[in-house]
Amino acid sequence: MLSALPPEIEEYRAVCRDFATTHLTQYVKPADEGVLLPHELRLKLGELGAIGLPLPEEYGGGGGSHLAWAVLHEELSRVLPAVSMYFQTNTLVAAAILHAGTEAQIREWVPDLLSGKLSSFLAFTEPQTGTDTRMMTTRATRTDDGWLIRGTKMWISNARSSDIGIVFAKDPDDDISLFLVPTDLPGYQPGTQIPIIGVRGTELTDLVLDVEVPNENVLGGKTGGQFATLKDVMPMGKIGICASCVGLMQTCLEEAVTYARNREQQGHPIIDFQAVHRLIADMVAAIEASRQITYWAAACKDMWGAAGTELATAKLFVTNKALEVARMAVSVHGVYGIAQGATVERLLRDAQVFELLEGTSEVHREMVMRAVRGIG
Repeated sequence: MLSALPPEIEEYRAVCRDFATTHLTQYVKPADEGVLLPHELRLKLGELGAIGLPLPEEYGGGGGSHLAWAVLHEELSRVLPAVSMYFQTNTLVAAAILHAGTEAQIREWVPDLLSGKLSSFLAFTEPQTGTDTRMMTTRATRTDDGWLIRGTKMWISNARSSDIGIVFAKDPDDDISLFLVPTDLPGYQPGTQIPIIGVRGTELTDLVLDVEVPNENVLGGKTGGQFATLKDVMPMGKIGICASCVGLMQTCLEEAVTYARNREQQGHPIIDFQAVHRLIADMVAAIEASRQITYWAAACKDMWGAAGTELATAKLFVTNKALEVARMAVSVHGVYGIAQGATVERLLRDAQVFELLEGTSEVHREMVMRAVRGIG
């Protein structure tokens, strides 16, 4: 495990914390009321270098580590956990283009995605089959001038406001191919906003596709064999979610301690009571364990280039601990913790959503077990 982070990452933490306090606080209340985070925030995140932090400098990235990426998400999510979903789709789309795209595709799209000038979507999940690629129903068929993509996707971030996105579809060989789909094409039909219990302020819709794209929009210039692209970019998403949960938990702890110091019963602040000691001590232990396992998974990705088991273990552990910590914070507050507008009430709802993002706990348990079965 990591006893201390490099000084340059701790310096970066301070920059991220200052950004969050200065630029995110104003969006907390309206976002939770359903007001979508604005485009100008994405531009500010681009100026910070947040969107492209772990990607190559040659194309507008920051050339940073996945460990720094974790610290970025942790600090931003102490103020506004929803911001993680808001901007990292651009990162994942840019990473996919860098991984599999042609040089022309990279130069056309990646710099503007990382600067925040453009917004993007990643269309993978489907209404009936979820993330099971074997059962994917969206199809790409050849036309005289390119490809016709037909199908329906679900739970798509930024589909209404995006400029460009990547669509996963089955090709004529029944393999997975990826297509760059501009959102101004005829037949691109995003649905209405899907209300969810937490991580509000981010755009989430279904997406109906009946679009034709030219051959140059096939990612990498060739069809098939693109599931590896998903496996390459998803670790960044998992690290971001885990680190966001750590930031969320840290705020839960701070809110609980502040409330316990100020709330009196029987002439004493409740922080003097043993029942509260137990809750807060358990919160501290859960947060520190979650922070360490998240940092370790990120460091493994930096050291080895792949950290599938470490990331699956972290996602399983950290998102469940976030739910536990948020519930304990609500318990410290008592009935005030379930009042609409209470910070811990909002964070409990956010934690519930994070447990489901980037794969459920059940999915990650199976991933961990596949690794366990290979031991010995």
